[in-house]
Amino acid sequence: MERRASTAGAERRVAVWGAIAFGAVLASYTAFRPVRDALVVDGDPDGIAWLFTATFVASAVASPAWGAILARGSRRTLIPWVFHVFAACALAFGICVALEVSPTVVGRTFYVWASVFSLFVISVFWSLLADLLGPDAARRLYGPIAAGGTVGGLVGPALTRLLVEPAGVAGILVLSAALLEVALVAAMQMWRAGEALAPTARAGDQDDLRTTNGALEGLARIRRSPYLLAIVGYVLCTAVAATLVYMEQTQIARAELPDREARTAFFASIDFWVAAATFVVQVFLAGRLLAWVGPGIVLAILPVVQAAGISVLALAPSLATLVAVQVAARTATHGLTRPARELLFTVVDRSDKYRAKNVIDTLVYRFGDFGGAWLQRGLVALGAGGIAFTIAAGPLLAAWLALAALLGAGFRRRRP
Repeated sequence: MERRASTAGAERRVAVWGAIAFGAVLASYTAFRPVRDALVVDGDPDGIAWLFTATFVASAVASPAWGAILARGSRRTLIPWVFHVFAACALAFGICVALEVSPTVVGRTFYVWASVFSLFVISVFWSLLADLLGPDAARRLYGPIAAGGTVGGLVGPALTRLLVEPAGVAGILVLSAALLEVALVAAMQMWRAGEALAPTARAGDQDDLRTTNGALEGLARIRRSPYLLAIVGYVLCTAVAATLVYMEQTQIARAELPDREARTAFFASIDFWVAAATFVVQVFLAGRLLAWVGPGIVLAILPVVQAAGISVLALAPSLATLVAVQVAARTATHGLTRPARELLFTVVDRSDKYRAKNVIDTLVYRFGDFGGAWLQRGLVALGAGGIAFTIAAGPLLAAWLALAALLGAGFRRRRP
């Protein structure tokens, strides 16, 4: 009885500190995301695919570099440095913007950096959680922790709309850097609470993360595991579909919102409503669904929502349609798919949680962005209209659903 009460107390502390940490991370990111998206619309539309290419290249460099760093140091030392480095970068961008240093170059570099940030920092956070929690605890705690992130997703765009006029873009970036440091403090408190759940299982802080081929270990582990390869396939489908919608969003916003400030406010409004809807789903639905039906069925929801959204948006492009599609698809992504996909990593070993997971969350996802951007550009160059995108959604949906079923079965087999 005493042990059960102690475990429950540790889980509550993990949930509270985890929610604060994830909320601060997402507040940091969503504070500058509307500005990033508005700046993309300013540029040459043909250059967007090249920005996605640059982002993929940056991820291709960052992911193996992270694997090599993990081979030489401990998690307790390295994870804080991830937050410090990204906070320093945000501060540096803020200084460049304030001093108006090469606005075009800084803007494009900022877009690539922000895209890497949005996956890399979040991936490291969820790797730590997957390491701290077993599958049963994860089912109970991932929903509340994700909900904390959603609160941060509400706070971020609200702060942008409130502060962008008096503080400017530079002020928003300084705010983002400060929020990352808050996230680090909370993440370390979460770590201490999580270690109390299974201290003997984590006695060796550096154990199996040190290898001689750390830079490529994540890719090698993925290649050897059908389970991880299925996750790769699912993530690729997710990224391709999201990028197709994003490219359509850029075209619609360019046509109907010629003013940058109006676009920034519009994108911030979408982000706000996505976060609000996601919060409701995470609090009242995600945890219950994962407990009742498992991750496989939950993962099958996003393909249906996203395929329908691609078809509707391609056939009837408008701001109203865009809002409906983005809110529905991104709510399903963050409210249901994200907790379910993170749950998949609770049944793999520690090296997969840090190395393979980071490769999937960064390099694989950005490769899907890269492929989706050039697919959209190719279809447009060939003169294909909305019908082509609708037809393309069919095979994507079938493959996506099949992968969700495989992952659900794989999770059940691996669960202790």
